[in-house]
Amino acid sequence: MLPRIGAHDVVMGAITSDDVVASKPAPDLLTAALKEHRLDSARTAVVGDTVWDVEAAQRAGLPCIALLSGGIAEAKLRDAGAIEVYEDPADLLAKLESSLLRTLVRRVPRNTRR
Repeated sequence: MLPRIGAHDVVMGAITSDDVVASKPAPDLLTAALKEHRLDSARTAVVGDTVWDVEAAQRAGLPCIALLSGGIAEAKLRDAGAIEVYEDPADLLAKLESSLLRTLVRRVPRNTRR
């Protein structure tokens, strides 16, 4: 998916629960990733498949795109605050042009990507 949305050169690494004090739904993983990789929260979104993912994103001040592949009902994900919901990563990829991810990538001028 990263090359298709033009983001393959901006993914810099991963933060795991071993890197933070509290895991989801605490925002620690997300705030650590923002800080570690100097990400602009206005150009960052979370993709997750649980209510905890959505809650962590909200607590970190980030929008969340939810996937139904985690077995959680769409209504629960939306009630938790997901702004978009897709069946699975393939569905998100198929609808990428109209998704929040595409909007965020377009906000970044190409010459400023890492």
